[in-house]
Amino acid sequence: MIARLPSKNRYATPIFDTAELRTESDVEQKLIYPFLTHSSYLSLSSAWVRTKEYMSPTHIDKTAGKKHGYYPDYSIWLGGIPLVIIEAKMADTALELALREARLYALEINKRYPPNINPIGFVFACNGDEMALSPSDSEQEILRFESVAAQPGSAILETLISSIGRSALEAKANRLSAHFQVRSAFSTASFMGGQGRLNEQLGVNEFAEPLFPTLTKYFGATSEETPDEVIDRAYVTSDELGRYEGVLETYLKAKTPQIAGNQLRPIETSKRQASGISTEVQKFSQNPKYYSRVQLIVGAVGSGKSTFIRRYYRKLMSDEVNMRTRWAFIDFNVFPPGENIQNWIAYQFLGSFSEVNQIELHDYDLIEAVFSHELRRFDQGANKRLSEIDPAEFERRRSTYLDGLTQNPVDFARCAARYFSGEKGLGLVVAFDNVDKRSRDLQLSIFEGAQWFKDLTRALVLVNLRDSTFAAHRDEPPLDAFVNAINFYVHPPRFAQVIRKRLELVLEVIPDEVDKKQEYYLSSGYKVQYPASRLGEFLMTIYLSLFDQRSLKVASALEALVAKDVRRALGMFADILVSPHIPTDQITGTVLTDGAYRIQEFRIIRALMRQRNRYYNGSTSYIKNIMDLDQEHARPSNFLYCDILEYMIRNRKARIDFAQEGYATIATIKKKMSMGGYDDDDVSSSVRTLIEWGLLEPESLVVDILTDEDAVRVHATGFIHMRFFIERVEYAVSATADMRFLSRQVAEEIGRIWAGQGKNDDLSRSMKRKVLSTLKSYLSEEYNKRCRRHAFYEEVGLGGKVLLDSLDRALGHLEPQRAGGGIYQR
Repeated sequence: MIARLPSKNRYATPIFDTAELRTESDVEQKLIYPFLTHSSYLSLSSAWVRTKEYMSPTHIDKTAGKKHGYYPDYSIWLGGIPLVIIEAKMADTALELALREARLYALEINKRYPPNINPIGFVFACNGDEMALSPSDSEQEILRFESVAAQPGSAILETLISSIGRSALEAKANRLSAHFQVRSAFSTASFMGGQGRLNEQLGVNEFAEPLFPTLTKYFGATSEETPDEVIDRAYVTSDELGRYEGVLETYLKAKTPQIAGNQLRPIETSKRQASGISTEVQKFSQNPKYYSRVQLIVGAVGSGKSTFIRRYYRKLMSDEVNMRTRWAFIDFNVFPPGENIQNWIAYQFLGSFSEVNQIELHDYDLIEAVFSHELRRFDQGANKRLSEIDPAEFERRRSTYLDGLTQNPVDFARCAARYFSGEKGLGLVVAFDNVDKRSRDLQLSIFEGAQWFKDLTRALVLVNLRDSTFAAHRDEPPLDAFVNAINFYVHPPRFAQVIRKRLELVLEVIPDEVDKKQEYYLSSGYKVQYPASRLGEFLMTIYLSLFDQRSLKVASALEALVAKDVRRALGMFADILVSPHIPTDQITGTVLTDGAYRIQEFRIIRALMRQRNRYYNGSTSYIKNIMDLDQEHARPSNFLYCDILEYMIRNRKARIDFAQEGYATIATIKKKMSMGGYDDDDVSSSVRTLIEWGLLEPESLVVDILTDEDAVRVHATGFIHMRFFIERVEYAVSATADMRFLSRQVAEEIGRIWAGQGKNDDLSRSMKRKVLSTLKSYLSEEYNKRCRRHAFYEEVGLGGKVLLDSLDRALGHLEPQRAGGGIYQR
């Protein structure tokens, strides 16, 4: 795990001895906090108790009688509702002052809520010597007593428990929650004709259709193995990697080599060599017994670790190493859950070794050679006399024994390695492939399996390991054994470079893979005929629209969406190429007449959002609707996703809970969001959704069950949604086709507009303006409601504010053009 920041010492049992309560901090930490949380006293959950760090200075504080911002020392929250304000003072401070400050603060907070709600019912004060409990709206009813008198079993403690104990606060929170349960949510799709209408597909655009098989071959994201032509002719070498633009460098640049220091060496690749790793394999081939080891190849998910190893094997290995080594590749992408990992590794090794080296391991003569030591013991042991007495029975038993040896994959792998490595003097190199696609815990188990297999076979085992797993666990078993070892890091190539290299390859193969003459029909019915060479120009038109100097914002958005995952980048580019939302008619008029044409930004966003669908469908899109709500939530809100993301973005360089910047526990996010009135379970559910969408990234990367102590940070994808997409007209309008609202009227109005689109390519400009205006008005009203209903939302609901400001800018792009005005952004 990444290192937690040191936590404050928490006293488990309250200390009542005033000699140890010299300062206000002593009173807080040694007496009040354990008094609140210890099971023998008030028995409150520590998650309910908020320290002053969670309270933001606001104008509320100034009205509470303080020159500077007033922070209550503790507050008790449950279900996003503040229930108790607690104030600590030094022993020589009058308890009345503490009560008055807490009461004034509670009054100001209660005023923020609707009439007759008043969630803060009590204020509690302590100066070490004494404690006091009072209703938040009364100076007359005060329970005041010596602190030491509130012992388990005492009448005083029972009175406190009945007022602010666990059961009492849970009951009050449940009663108050009824006031915050909102009306039902309504989906736009239900007024468009249902989910079937939302799933309506358009196919692919006519110009790209002839290229579809070629695009699938070279850009298909689902391909488990990089095509040989790509390894040979489209590999992005180190000198072509490039840098990210602006703030994306913060999110996407590789941090692992910096964190790991000299534990990782970058692999520098060129057309003919790969630094570092070549030397290690060379040394191993010369002395396998001495240099047998587990060699880590570290890199981000989809960064090309597997491609690098296969390229090294196919193109960069010297003739000498090729003669001295035999290779095998074990694909952990197909490892079945629950399988014995050692048996499975051994079995997969035998199959790959036989296939890669074209050796039939089950050939009888070879089996006898592989198991020669075991057969020698059989021949010279208890069966020796049988060979003289009954040769036929001896051979039958010998064959059965030999067959039994081959049925045990671990023994077979050990003996095969002994034969080829020991007796034939060859080094065995075994690549553990696609390890980084598995969960963090399984990656660590596979690494232990690699160490076992190295000891079993004396092989050089190359293990692909995810960079985040290495960074988080390099000082823990089993990775700590490699703290002084030489391990290597693969830098991921940039999106643009990967696409450019593959495009160059596609342009070379187009003449051989498509018909020389192409034709298709325009929407007008006119038949267009053109030479196949024009398909290459179509591909370059798309590429330049995404990546030339005039497209930096689009390029940055795409880089963020794919992050460092080459597989995702390839699939995304292919989807843009074949999208029916790329205007074939316009491309035809320019490409066929040697004109220049650029795909506008809004069409690229539409292609990414809708892909091959007529409407946006959030379940299939690369881009997610962060304005949406979850209708299963206790208090659904269209702002929750944005508020979580904005909190994480603004703290991306802060050490929140961990030594590494930008990481916060889910518990911390819940505490922060609860101040905005959000339900804890709703926040947990939203964090899981944002992780599934790829907008937040857990430290473990792949987790089946998230706990409150799991660490997450904002992903580059989350950043680009909040800083780029939500102020784009195309995003805001398209997203409403698959969106839920807390107003039936709004959902119906927007749904009817989309239903009226019919077979048109898109909504008219006036209809877009109407959709966007309706959306903005609805969200403004919801924002104001939250501010009125939840005392701190205006201070902590920063995502909601960013969303409204972004929609204002988007609306500005749709205002009627004045004379001489620029082109509006769609």
